[in-house]
Amino acid sequence: MELTPLHYSLRQLKYFVATAEALSFTAAAKRLHVSQPSISSALSELESAFGLQLFIRHHAHGLSLTEAGRDLLGRARDLLKSAEELQTAARHFDTGIAGTISLGCLTSVAPPLLPSLMGRFLRERSGVEFRTSEGDQESLFVGLRDGTLDVALTYDIDLTEAIDFTPIVEFPPYVLLPAKHRLAGGEHVSLKDLLDEPYVLLDLAHSKEYFASLFDRYGSRPVPVFRSSQPEVVRGMVANGLGYSIHNFPLRSAQTVDGGRFVSMPIKEKVKPVVLGVALSTRSHPRQLIRDFSTFCCEEISRAWTK
Repeated sequence: MELTPLHYSLRQLKYFVATAEALSFTAAAKRLHVSQPSISSALSELESAFGLQLFIRHHAHGLSLTEAGRDLLGRARDLLKSAEELQTAARHFDTGIAGTISLGCLTSVAPPLLPSLMGRFLRERSGVEFRTSEGDQESLFVGLRDGTLDVALTYDIDLTEAIDFTPIVEFPPYVLLPAKHRLAGGEHVSLKDLLDEPYVLLDLAHSKEYFASLFDRYGSRPVPVFRSSQPEVVRGMVANGLGYSIHNFPLRSAQTVDGGRFVSMPIKEKVKPVVLGVALSTRSHPRQLIRDFSTFCCEEISRAWTK
């Protein structure tokens, strides 16, 4: 099959990505250790090859991406990553598929998930490197859309058409209580009985709205007296008697890092669980390595957390 000749180069794409991230010819030139005219010339040639304007030049005020530039940025990152993987695979031909995985994970589930998943995958695949990023739902979605993340492990909360989500396992919400709390001795806890109790919020975008919505059946939502975006801090506050909290991901231990203890209680009412899964961008064309890792995550998480 005869290939259509390309009218652009990987070097031009590299300059495009660097300039799009810096929104400055000068900053991109410094980052790539080339001259500013080289950057400007290469990007003009790239725009000519594409027949599109990628940047809007603002006199004395830097650059901004056009709509076309924003759309092509993620694709350019994907192509550069694939080219890097091809070169790495050629150097490590006898080790199987090699390359770098930019992996994102929801902050609240990263500690029990990332280390074990990465460790087991690396034992099977030499030549693979990970770049990890933990954040809230919104930051993970942004990373997937702009191409800085290849794949993310997160919940099915506020998914959009831009996210390709593969569900793995359901996690119903549950209540965390101080070990000596008056409600800690029963079989379950009613959300209604918690409305007047001090609430410690796991303060993550999207997740906090999900937790609050559980109380809507009673026409009122709890007002947090304390909040933190760090799950271990929230659990520590609960263990030290500052209030209750609500989590989803199952815990292996009921002890905090400072030696405090809490109890996990099922919720009496029927509540909607969240679903943990693998998220990709619908705009990306995942490399074989990313597809393999996504399948690996589905199998390993399902095996470890499905009862």
